[in-house]
Amino acid sequence: MDRVESISILKDASATAIYGSKAANGVIVVETKKPAAGRLRLSYSGSLEVAWADLSDYNLMNAREKLEFELLAGVYDGTKGGSGTLGLDKDGLPIDESLRAAYFDRLKMIEEGHDTYWMSEPLRTAFTQNHNIYIDGGDEAFRYGAGLSYGKTQGVMKNSDRDILNGNIMLQYRVDNFNFSNQLTINNTNSNNETVPFSRFSQMNPFYSKYTENGDIPKYVYRQSASQDPIWNPLWDFIQSSFNKSNATTVTDNFQFDWRVIRGLRLRGNLQYSMTKSGNEIYVSPNETSEAMKTSTEKGTYTNNHTKLQTYSGRINGSYGTVWNGIHTLNAVAGAQFSENSSTGTGYTVRGYTSDYFFSPNFSSGYPQGGKPLYTDTKSRSVSFYTNINYAYDMRYLLDLNFSRSGASQFGIDDPFTDTWSVGAGWNVHNEHWFKQNNVISYLKLHTSYGNPGNQNYDAKLASSIYTYTSNYTNPFGLSAWVSQWGNRGLKWQKTKTFNVGFTTTAIKQKLSLYVDYQIRKSEPQLVRIQLPTSTGVTSAPMNVGGTDNRSISINATYYILRHGDFSWYVSGNINHNETKYYGIGNSLEQYNKDGKENTNYTSQSLMRMYDGASTTGLYVVRSAGIDPATGNEIFIRKDGTYTFEYSSDDEVLYGDTNPKFTGSFSTSFLWKGFSAGASFTYKSGGSVFLSTLMEKIENISSASLQYNQDRRALTDRWKKPGDIAKYKRIDDQSQSHKTSRFIAKEHTIQCASINIGYRNTTWPFLRSAGLSEIDIRAYMNDVFRISNIKEERGLNYPFQRSFSMSLGLSF
Repeated sequence: MDRVESISILKDASATAIYGSKAANGVIVVETKKPAAGRLRLSYSGSLEVAWADLSDYNLMNAREKLEFELLAGVYDGTKGGSGTLGLDKDGLPIDESLRAAYFDRLKMIEEGHDTYWMSEPLRTAFTQNHNIYIDGGDEAFRYGAGLSYGKTQGVMKNSDRDILNGNIMLQYRVDNFNFSNQLTINNTNSNNETVPFSRFSQMNPFYSKYTENGDIPKYVYRQSASQDPIWNPLWDFIQSSFNKSNATTVTDNFQFDWRVIRGLRLRGNLQYSMTKSGNEIYVSPNETSEAMKTSTEKGTYTNNHTKLQTYSGRINGSYGTVWNGIHTLNAVAGAQFSENSSTGTGYTVRGYTSDYFFSPNFSSGYPQGGKPLYTDTKSRSVSFYTNINYAYDMRYLLDLNFSRSGASQFGIDDPFTDTWSVGAGWNVHNEHWFKQNNVISYLKLHTSYGNPGNQNYDAKLASSIYTYTSNYTNPFGLSAWVSQWGNRGLKWQKTKTFNVGFTTTAIKQKLSLYVDYQIRKSEPQLVRIQLPTSTGVTSAPMNVGGTDNRSISINATYYILRHGDFSWYVSGNINHNETKYYGIGNSLEQYNKDGKENTNYTSQSLMRMYDGASTTGLYVVRSAGIDPATGNEIFIRKDGTYTFEYSSDDEVLYGDTNPKFTGSFSTSFLWKGFSAGASFTYKSGGSVFLSTLMEKIENISSASLQYNQDRRALTDRWKKPGDIAKYKRIDDQSQSHKTSRFIAKEHTIQCASINIGYRNTTWPFLRSAGLSEIDIRAYMNDVFRISNIKEERGLNYPFQRSFSMSLGLSF
């Protein structure tokens, strides 16, 4: 970041048209600092981060609470799914001898003080270090720069870490009116990932012991009978020789030239090549508990995947700029760009290891039944021709005209090309003679634009039919094949007609800066996958259906509270509001909506619907009146407002929208001489959130899941007896809950994204004696706190972490 000169975000139609259809969602332009000519500069920066797991989101039962929950949930009641045939006695204790013995065995462990805390076992305090060295120098004719960086990142879970080594070389040569530059970057990342998810530890019952009396780690911690599966010990798997590691190497070379042909006329171009090779190896030891019930020829697996991605891209353009009569300014750009993306992938899985000392494939028994190596090959191309004209009259009235013609292989062969255009206008009101007399507003610009940039950010094989070949069904003509994806040769580009209007102003002696923009984006035709009859052999195909209408407004403001000499203090913030609706869909997606309504699998059921005039982020559910105090069952509300105990998807209504009413951020920064301090915050308000994690942790606890630990609210907040006023259904009800309005809530959240302090100095006397020209010391912390009416569930498979970092920068 020390070498970044500026970062610009361009998102209106006029700004993005010149970058082609790939920039339909906006463009981020990054400019780096140029090295000082005639001198050699060496800089070093390093940082150290300390991270720890944040387990505050967990609210698990202790041993006594878990045993009580099991008793109330029917684990020891043979008539409600227990392994016996008898129920409970008048004291609520199990009658069946085996269930009674199991209950009192656990009660005895609790009375003896067993209350095991499992979650600390796989965790550690993690340290991350990063080091960067960069050297640059040269003169006006020849400049060079080279950098090397290394980062070692530890995860808060043991056996998870990442090593990153990056290098780059920059060469720049200027002769007469020619300027050539080349940037070569090589990145290499090696990663080790944990082999046992954190959820395995968080779900363990607290009345189970981690170790034997001799201090050994048992393979399982409990087994009620030989006919039942044991409760496996995650610590056992944690110490096995299994691994999950990956490697990625990326090489990018970017060559650019700039020729100043004559005054005002420039010819520029660049050619870029990028290649990424990545690989992943996963070995599951035959000693792992997941392999215990398999035969000797099936235990243990080794998976190896490799991918190679290559990108070629180039751009050439000519620009001409001139000013005449002192009031007319003209800039014109015309050019072309192309790109080709290709990827190949190979992979295989073998199984059957008699020992975990060797993971090489030749020690396996072979491929899984029906298995074989896999190979994929994907390629896409695009080309674009564009022109851009900017005219200004007396720097008061501004006009932008843009046009491009783009083609991409993702779209059907009947329509591979499309035309995009935009027109924009601006008025620098502050340059009007009659406006210069005011003493409040020093800068005021009004702007508007209209255009239709296309979008080609889609799957490379979106429009193509894809066939899968197999040797299992040979025929006189050779290999057999079946259609795995139907294409669409007439697939059209998605166009986004964009209109925006707004203003930028600076006022109150340049203390206040304000930017306001209102935007309308109509995108059509939409690219969606339509459900197909099973007789076609596939489930869906890409088609153009309807469109979306997005309306948004954004406001950005910065205000200097104090600004005097070396002292400044300012606050800045933004607020955004947007909403998007469907139109022109008709009845084409009725099957999609019907499948969403009638899906009985709560884990995959979608609450989104696609109707004309409906929000793209609306949630459709059946309304709930809560839990009946008499029975502990949920009460549903029909469309007509009457109550029922019978759930019907036909009663679903629009109930909330995941899109927040307002989103934004605000920050404050304090600067005094070399000292700096700042804090940034984000917020969102009014969006509906479906509490799926809450639903799965407190309800929908299956009979098999009862033997593992659960959220404490599954005991304290569920209905237990007639008359209870509870948020959640009967504690002994293990049936799947329906996705109703009971699990939807409006979210209002503010989060402290970061806090930082720093000191930078270039004048200390000891710097020159040490050969230094600058020293920069900083400390920062991210995700400092979060205040919300909804508790966010984080870190289920990998614990959420908090960290504190310090960095040191030196320039020689």
